[in-house]
Amino acid sequence: MTAMPRKNFWSGIGVAAVATLMLAWIIPTYGGSGFAFGLPPQLLATLGAWLMLGCAVLLTLVSAIALKRTGEPFIATPPAGQLWHQLWPFLYVLGFIVLIDRFPLTWVAPLLIGGLLLLLGERRWYVVLLTATIPAAGLYGLTAHLMRIGVV
Repeated sequence: MTAMPRKNFWSGIGVAAVATLMLAWIIPTYGGSGFAFGLPPQLLATLGAWLMLGCAVLLTLVSAIALKRTGEPFIATPPAGQLWHQLWPFLYVLGFIVLIDRFPLTWVAPLLIGGLLLLLGERRWYVVLLTATIPAAGLYGLTAHLMRIGVV
């Protein structure tokens, strides 16, 4: 049997915790104002958080039932060889968060996108180059335009 019900169980608990934190503290404290559509402040964020919480609770319950039926434990340590496989994406993102904190996003974004393409197996240099630079150039152009017209 695969470990997917266990992963779903813990993912559901994690998302439920984040949704609860959003409903209890983040949205009431930092919710801000509503959109230009005339919505009351914090309405859309609150609805989204409740939807997250409902789906997470449902996922947790379904996964707990599946784990109980198969007799699998709720907690299982992965083999040591799998730890690196599960850890490197978080380290990759953390590294780029540090870079974005130090340098402008338009400089770091091509490295982030190009690195992900290379990790995913893309070896055509022109695909990596175009896919990494076009979104960053668009972001730069949009930012420059918004600053020129006074939005930012």
